[in-house]
Amino acid sequence: MTKQLFIAILVALALLPIEAGAQTLPSNEEAEKNIVKFNLLTLLGGKFAFEYERLLTDHITVGATLNLRPEKGIPFSSTVKNIVDDDELNNLIDNFKSSNFSITPEARFYTSKRGPFRGFYIAPYVKYASYGTSLPFDFEVDIEDGGTDVYSRTETIPLKGSIQAFTAGFSLGTHFKLSRNIYLDWRIFGPGYGTSKGSVKGNMSLDTEEQQELRESLADLKTDLEDLPIGIKIDYDVREDGADIHILRSPWASIRTGLSIGYRF
Repeated sequence: MTKQLFIAILVALALLPIEAGAQTLPSNEEAEKNIVKFNLLTLLGGKFAFEYERLLTDHITVGATLNLRPEKGIPFSSTVKNIVDDDELNNLIDNFKSSNFSITPEARFYTSKRGPFRGFYIAPYVKYASYGTSLPFDFEVDIEDGGTDVYSRTETIPLKGSIQAFTAGFSLGTHFKLSRNIYLDWRIFGPGYGTSKGSVKGNMSLDTEEQQELRESLADLKTDLEDLPIGIKIDYDVREDGADIHILRSPWASIRTGLSIGYRF
């Protein structure tokens, strides 16, 4: 072995630990590419929202949100009633019960250079939602004799069904790092727009007069719903054993907001 080769081997052996130590190994934080979150804000409406976010690059993540809401009344119903300002619709809102399930995949693009999961973001999303509905629908039955009203009574038909909606939109928000693994996600505003459809059914024995009065009440309801800003379209069929109400493909709007606490791992 020549002297030059021996020296080269010694240099290589001496440098080997240094080179090995210089390898870029992921730190604990760099290896923690996942966050699970719980939305505190949706609790105000009786909804439970669980979120997951996965880091792809320092500025891009993908994730999804799962929302569950057990059957209860319309959240913030008093506010909705003030907007609607219609006695018949307000009565319907008072007795309306609904449940909700939705799943919302999204991608996030962060603008901050302070590291992953931090700073302002924009997040395009798509959302599928299914709403279970249950409500008693009141209608007046007027009894006439020779063209003169003899008396009137209120009948109630219980309605139950579901509505499905697909929307797409984008959210704007910001992500704060509170400690090594704890984050706060403030989704400021997330408008969405799409379509909905569904059906509602009620079973009840109806005589000829009751069927006619129910048709007239549903005709009034149809007009009121179509006059709403989002213009919900319905069709209906009244029979001697009840009624079917079909919610035709109609516009649907939604807004996403949130204040979520998250754990990174």
